Amino acid sequence: MTSPIRPVRRSTAMDGPLKLMEFEDAPPLSFVEAPDMGKLLDDPATVARHTLMFNLLQASALSPQDYEHGEQHP
Repeated sequence: MTSPIRPVRRSTAMDGPLKLMEFEDAPPLSFVEAPDMGKLLDDPATVARHTLMFNLLQASALSPQDYEHGEQHP
């Protein structure tokens, strides 16, 4: 799997690492990290918000080819 690459700019949407987890037999979860702590979240509205943020960031990311060729993001 090839992941798109974000330009080097801090996004205000994410303040640290985020892991989204989906299961066949349980509701989805998100795990957020900050210095010296991590938090597992199961609130459906929070997980949905984290999923939306991730999808928006992923949609705006540069492809590896665009990144290698110095493409600028709008």
